Amino acid sequence: MTAKFLLTLTLTWLGLAAAATVTVQPGDTLTRLAVRHGTTVQALVQANPGLRQGTLRAGARLTLPAVSPARGWTVRRGDTLSLIAKRQGTTLAALLAANPGLDPQRPLRVGQRLLLPAKPAVTRAPGTPTVRAASIRVTAVMPVQGRLTTPFLERHPSVDLAAPTGTPIRAARPGVVTESRFDAQSGWGWTLLVDHGDGMTTRYSHNSANLARVGTRVDAGQVIARVGSTGNSTGPHLDYRVTVQGTPVNPLSLY
Repeated sequence: MTAKFLLTLTLTWLGLAAAATVTVQPGDTLTRLAVRHGTTVQALVQANPGLRQGTLRAGARLTLPAVSPARGWTVRRGDTLSLIAKRQGTTLAALLAANPGLDPQRPLRVGQRLLLPAKPAVTRAPGTPTVRAASIRVTAVMPVQGRLTTPFLERHPSVDLAAPTGTPIRAARPGVVTESRFDAQSGWGWTLLVDHGDGMTTRYSHNSANLARVGTRVDAGQVIARVGSTGNSTGPHLDYRVTVQGTPVNPLSLY
């Protein structure tokens, strides 16, 4: 284990230990706070007795759940980021957040060291299943195999995946197309929205062409549009957005 890795591990742990509370911002929900701080709704409620979902008040202070220190992982032959995330009970988004500068489009090197996200310390009664609201477990298809150019941020609640114009865009999950239009007002250009029927929707924007019409039922992996640079865009890419019950969620948390 190198001195640089030990230093990174120590700084990560110190940062986690210092972040004991958080101030609720206008529009915050428990799900949004859980995603932002790498924990779960259940852990937030347990860390704040008396807190009820839907009663958050802007300016209020919430205690963040205690977390375990960051851990390390040495890449083995056959490892991929998605496989490591699944094996360690985390998400691709959390793994990328713990390793700034890691390019998800480049293959891992055997022997490469990665930081694993700290796991929330959740206490629960025996026999009670753990609810992981911040780690949505679904079978999803990556819409485009492109380069991640903009990660999920509070001011940009989506991910941008750069790919050549005309690259097929595939539906992440089965569902029904509820929007297929040119959205000049939002700056999304040609955009397409799929409702998956379980509270989740996925949006695909800046397309060069929409191939699925409103009302069309699509399957996971079905080509529904093509990459473009329409609307407010500086180059060909897909703006990929996911919401659960109206709350933005990092799309990479699905993989």
